Amino acid sequence: MLAKAGTLRYPSQRLKAKSKPGILMGTGTMRFSVLCLALLFSLLVGLPALEAKEAQTVEIRQFSAKKYGDKPFVVTAKSSSKLPVSIFVNGPASVDKRGEITIKGAGKVRVFAVQMGNDEFMPAKPEMVTLEVAKASLVIRADDKKIKEGEKNPGFTVTYKGFVNGESVKNLTKPAVANLVETGKGKRKKHKIVPSGSESMNYS
Repeated sequence: MLAKAGTLRYPSQRLKAKSKPGILMGTGTMRFSVLCLALLFSLLVGLPALEAKEAQTVEIRQFSAKKYGDKPFVVTAKSSSKLPVSIFVNGPASVDKRGEITIKGAGKVRVFAVQMGNDEFMPAKPEMVTLEVAKASLVIRADDKKIKEGEKNPGFTVTYKGFVNGESVKNLTKPAVANLVETGKGKRKKHKIVPSGSESMNYS
């Protein structure tokens, strides 16, 4: 006897959606709103909630002019979100975690304030302030010498005043040289010892 395949039939069903918006309906009794499903999905995939993050700004508080040799100073910055602000520098200076800046040389120092945001606030646009660190003033005087007319000039020496940070003439790019300069004529003729030629990146 040959077996003949039968036909399996299911009674047809009609699914009728209700007119209430925002509700997904099925043949069962569970109901989920669109918002609930979206929130559930965001939790499952680790995405932030549907609400957008707030924008924020940062501002650096003004500070006084600086010159080489000045003591370390603290830069204060604040954010509109009240979140802590980090300070960074570029140029002849260094900064610690407290925002205290130590000047390492004369020249242009750029100070940056950065706030990276959190779950509630977006990262802020970095704020930058340019600080022109002036050179330290260095006074150079030629030491007095007594010379009898006709004698050879002795070795001339100079005295420096104004070195900072424990520095000395060794920290100059080029030390000063003293030379004998003659001014006037006849009875008005005079001789002066004049220093010149000193060069430095940090002293003027």
